[in-house]
Amino acid sequence: MQIGEIARKTGMSVRAVRYYEELGLVQPDGYSSGGFRLYSEKNLKRLRVIDFLKGLGLSLAEIRDILLAKKSSGGNLESVRTLFRIYCERLSLVETKIKALSQMRDEIEQVVTILRSCQSCGRDVLLDAKSCADCANLVSRESLPETFEVILS
Repeated sequence: MQIGEIARKTGMSVRAVRYYEELGLVQPDGYSSGGFRLYSEKNLKRLRVIDFLKGLGLSLAEIRDILLAKKSSGGNLESVRTLFRIYCERLSLVETKIKALSQMRDEIEQVVTILRSCQSCGRDVLLDAKSCADCANLVSRESLPETFEVILS
């Protein structure tokens, strides 16, 4: 496939594919009679892995290290250690992000529950600390989500 097709299939720009080629991250399998770069399914997979690793926050230098860790002659213990270190660091970062996102989700869920009850409230003034102070939906809670406290204040 030509560069435009592989770019489209990966969601990358043609410029990005060319840049990755300049960095040695991917190489065309050959050229057409008209001089166009030709890429294989193997290159498509490689570009998808590059995109995945970028999504993990790896720099292009780190991605290059990963992709070049196992050369055609095979990897060595240092290659294994490098890959292990990089992946452990990323796993830790991903777990931290998941924890933070989970906390965000919990807070948003609590606020949505409160706002759902506010929709059926018969008061004239809503989302006011004074008028909502005795609301059964708020008083019965041990604590209000911080974002909701700020909204009420």
